[in-house]
Amino acid sequence: MTYFLLQLILVAFPLNVDAAAYYYNSQSDLIGNLQYHTIKRGDTWESIGYYYDVGYNELRSANQHISRLSRHIGDELIIPTLFLLPTKAQREGIVVNLAEKRLYFFPKDESVVYTYPVSIGKSGWRTPQFKGFIYRKKIAPTWNVPKSIKQYYLTRYRKVLPDTVSPGPDNPLGNYALYTSQRGILIHGTNNEKLIGRDVSSGCVRMYNRNIQELFYLVSKRESVHFIHEDEKFGLHQGDLFFEKHLAYYPNDPDDIMHELDKIAAENEQIRIDIDRIMEHHEQDTGVPIEVGSVQ
Repeated sequence: MTYFLLQLILVAFPLNVDAAAYYYNSQSDLIGNLQYHTIKRGDTWESIGYYYDVGYNELRSANQHISRLSRHIGDELIIPTLFLLPTKAQREGIVVNLAEKRLYFFPKDESVVYTYPVSIGKSGWRTPQFKGFIYRKKIAPTWNVPKSIKQYYLTRYRKVLPDTVSPGPDNPLGNYALYTSQRGILIHGTNNEKLIGRDVSSGCVRMYNRNIQELFYLVSKRESVHFIHEDEKFGLHQGDLFFEKHLAYYPNDPDDIMHELDKIAAENEQIRIDIDRIMEHHEQDTGVPIEVGSVQ
């Protein structure tokens, strides 16, 4: 095993094998480790994502060289479970990075972060950026169908939706829901887990049912919520600079990346940055952190 791979494995230890929770500290912005999956007959992108707790788009972005799994039996997939944390100023409460399609939860006064893949709003129903809080928690929620969604289904599918959908297998909210202070924006489960990790909702955030159940009991009413858009993420780990690039969900300023690099250089005068490597990775949108510099 190379020294670099060993470094990645030692970045942060999961609290247990199955948990999506990691210890972290102020000396590192990196958590988790890359994993690899040997493709087997019967595998689907959705089944692999569910097993490793990653979203569909995360998995496809990290493996852009593979279009159809059935043509690559025996080959290895990258499982993108190595993450750069959101910027330090945003490590509080629930943080949803829309570009990443991933939720982070930072419990107060703890050096632990929980992270989960999510689905967000589709074109025309974009999930907004905002800062707010959780004002209500509900087990077995009833879905009060918004008029806009009823009209959409009638126009698009000639389907008449009811005014309300009771708890049960047909309820798209699943069994748990967290209501945010942003009108109409919930964090909830789903009745179709195959769609986790995509832009498919009408603005709400969907989670695997096992994950929303865990998060539901971790958070309290009035917990802070911050929906952000960071498609370009930088972070330090043991003196090395890492860069992570996702496909942008909202348009951004093309100069943002240079402003961020100027800030990093000003704060770390001895750092050496490989601009060519950054720009090459910037065009790929893999979502996998790579080393792009070091502090001398």
